[in-house]
Amino acid sequence: MQTVSNRRPAADNWMTAGTAEPVLTDRLLGDVLLGDVPHKSRPASLGWLCIAALSFGAIGCGADPTQPGVITTDAAFTDGGATDGSPTDSGGAATDAEGADAAGVDDGGAGLDAGAADGGGAADAGPTTCADDSVCDDKLTCTEDLCAQPGEVCAWTLKADFCLIGKVCYAAGAANTNAPCQVCDPALSTTAWSTAKDGVACEDGASCTVDGACEAGGCVGKPLVCGDGNPCTDDICKQGKGCVYPAVGAASSVTCSDDSACTENDDCVEGSCLGEAMACDDKKGCTVDACDVKTGCTHTNSEAACSDGDACTADDVCAGGACKSGGKANCDDGNACTIDLCKPAAGCVHLPTQSPCCTGQTSICDDGNPCTTDLCDPKTSGCSKAFNTAVCSDDDACTDKDTCAAGKCVGKVSTCDDKNSCTSDACDKSKGCVHAATNDGKACDDGDACSKKDTCQGGKCAGTGGCACTPTFSPTAAKVVDLKIGKGAAVGEGLDLDNNPKTCAPKSSCTGGIDNALGALAGLVNGQLDKPVASGSIMLLVEFLGFKQGPVEVAIHQGQLDPSNKTCDHQKQTCKYWADTSLIDPVTCAPKASLKGTLIGSKLTAGGKGTNFPFVLPLQDGVNLNLTLYDLQLVGTVTTTNGKLTGMTAILGGAVLKSDLEKAIDALPEEGLPIPKATIKALLASTVDIDIDIDGDGKPEASSIALKLKAIPAIITGAK
Repeated sequence: MQTVSNRRPAADNWMTAGTAEPVLTDRLLGDVLLGDVPHKSRPASLGWLCIAALSFGAIGCGADPTQPGVITTDAAFTDGGATDGSPTDSGGAATDAEGADAAGVDDGGAGLDAGAADGGGAADAGPTTCADDSVCDDKLTCTEDLCAQPGEVCAWTLKADFCLIGKVCYAAGAANTNAPCQVCDPALSTTAWSTAKDGVACEDGASCTVDGACEAGGCVGKPLVCGDGNPCTDDICKQGKGCVYPAVGAASSVTCSDDSACTENDDCVEGSCLGEAMACDDKKGCTVDACDVKTGCTHTNSEAACSDGDACTADDVCAGGACKSGGKANCDDGNACTIDLCKPAAGCVHLPTQSPCCTGQTSICDDGNPCTTDLCDPKTSGCSKAFNTAVCSDDDACTDKDTCAAGKCVGKVSTCDDKNSCTSDACDKSKGCVHAATNDGKACDDGDACSKKDTCQGGKCAGTGGCACTPTFSPTAAKVVDLKIGKGAAVGEGLDLDNNPKTCAPKSSCTGGIDNALGALAGLVNGQLDKPVASGSIMLLVEFLGFKQGPVEVAIHQGQLDPSNKTCDHQKQTCKYWADTSLIDPVTCAPKASLKGTLIGSKLTAGGKGTNFPFVLPLQDGVNLNLTLYDLQLVGTVTTTNGKLTGMTAILGGAVLKSDLEKAIDALPEEGLPIPKATIKALLASTVDIDIDIDGDGKPEASSIALKLKAIPAIITGAK
């Protein structure tokens, strides 16, 4: 009787050449001495038993003609060192003396697998005998490990609905990671990949296809249809990138609409559809001319003061769209030595009169007191006086609403109380109210319920600490990668900040209401803006608080790279950022520069009156103007893919107070400026218009500015 062993056969002798399934030949089965093994020692429930050559990814299966089960001997799987793949035994040797080592089995018939790694990656020495199933563990989850004949040999069977391919277990239906349309199908093969059925979903790995499906063993995808809904961009798919949307060329014949009834001659400019502002002036002084982006020009009747063209009428006012007179003009100059007349074209005129009471147009009875009316009797040349209640001035800066009373000019004492416990209030007759800092170090109340230990410091009440909140950020945001001041007031270079098509700046390039007075500085500043944007010292973030069609809210942040993301290329990659807490309310965590607006298609319009934003304008390396932009607006085009933001081009507009600009220049260092401070001021005074009314008093006190920007996707992870 041959010696029964659990040694694993060499791989070259295990597989029959040219077959997909490992088999045992008739010769092999003839060498299996099942007849000499008592039937009671063979488990009847084993059925087909597979003896696994696990180190080489193969399973051998055989059947006893009279009883299910297979047990092998070394002689059955060796041919004296043959390496030609033949399973035959040339000499019936019980040991594999030469070729076995190369195959990963033992040397000299020791009955051990000399460290060949099985499919699980473990070095398996393999027991010479087995007492129970536990010692037969092959480290593979898809096989049943059995001690087929206790004290003699291990056996392994493949579980149902599994494949063992290349020493790795795969469940039925699992796909080949290198060939998506090859799957484990135990019904076809348990040791090799099978071709998936047509129509099975797959991923072909291409950037420009979707909805891949197996077809004749290959993965075939449908072409990806790219479209951002913007006629001013080309819809292109590039391998490795997916959908990209470059701006159409300047010579393109593409027509577009900016979805605004307030513009005309719409045209594509750098990927955005922009139109020229429509002139809505109806040439009527008693209508307010405006424009609604949906309906177009509107003309609303005004009730403002007006002029009917007749200088002899007074208190003219608009009514029903026309100017109506309020009555006759009062031409009485209170001078008895003039004849008072009114000419419709010229208005009031005062002619000298011949009277014994007058010397020219001066009364001989004039006492020089504005609070008396001087009278003269032309018959006697006698003088008399009467008190009046005329408006006057008592030359005292500490009074106001001065009027005549009993022949004297009297004013009401001004109230100088500034309601500040940290100042001492007084009044100087030549200067008016003055407020001197006082009570430094004394307790006060700054009106902030979140601050602590409020004390007076330099005339102001300030506390420490505050209510803490943890800001959260929208998943949709963008980082500005290119920033420049628009050049003049041309289309695509600025915005109509005051919503008045009659006003625009600079006047040298005035176009349809576009405001960009500081565009005169573009040549001086734009070369300097590129450096801080590229280096990251200026990082503008645009956060969408709800990214959807219709009403939206946009927040503008200053930012810095998240420390965990320091190596990210912020000019090209989608990086993580921290928002600057100086622009976040410390109590509510709401962004301070928040612009409400709409997103219609790809067109974004947001902002308006009352939104302020601190901004740094570089003049030279290390020399910056620190400014505040008032009445911030953002208008531009947003590109998306599958509902996610992929880019943005826009114009950010606002206004800078003349007084702020002068203070910022005064705060500049004397050294390092491209030109002297006095020259900068002179340049601003001569080239920059004061064109925007911020406080609503009807008088402009600020200069408009428009910043053209491009942005890429970003992720805001926190604030600092």
